[in-house]
Formats: sequence, C-alpha cells, structure tokens
Amino acid sequence: WRLPGDLGRRYGAVSGDRNPIHLHPLTARLFGFPRAVAHGMWTVARCLAEADDPAGIHSVRADFRAPVLLPATVTYAADAAGNAFALRGPDGRVHLTGTVGRHV
Repeated sequence: WRLPGDLGRRYGAVSGDRNPIHLHPLTARLFGFPRAVAHGMWTVARCLAEADDPAGIHSVRADFRAPVLLPATVTYAADAAGNAFALRGPDGRVHLTGTVGRHV
C-alpha cells in the first residue's frame, strides 16, 4: 500500500486523535521522529479490512514493532488461514504483526 504524507492528519480528523507525532514532520521531530508516523490503530484497521471475513473476527492482538514513517510504502501479508498477519516496509522491516480470533 502507498501511504500518503497526510494520512496522519486525515485519520486524526476522523478519529479525534490529534497526537502531534501523526500530524506533521515538524511536530513529529519534537518527539524524536524524522517524519510523521502513521496511527497504530489505522494500520491495524487497514490490515483487518483485508480479512476474507472481517465480520467473523471476534478478537485481535497486534504487536507494534516499528513506526511507519509517512509517506510510506508497506506490504501486507497473512497466513493461509488468515489468522496471522504482518505489515512490512520495502526493506523487509516488520512494522506490525498480529493475530485474529474467529467465531466458530
């Protein structure tokens, strides 16, 4: 996926989460990030949107490994059953891993 530089501002406007690390490179630098960072909840939600049956998911566990600096290109991957997923950068860096529980 290609994530635009203004993704943090757009998500913040919808979610109400206007944490400065997500809004602009300048405000993100004040907190030690070289650029704005994608919202973690946005990245998890975007991964869940890829599920074959999102309505069948009853629980989610996400482990944030590294921030996604915006703008970015990331790759989503899931296991064959769709119960485990990961988000990686073009260099293979793992940004997020997760698992889902499904209704039986």
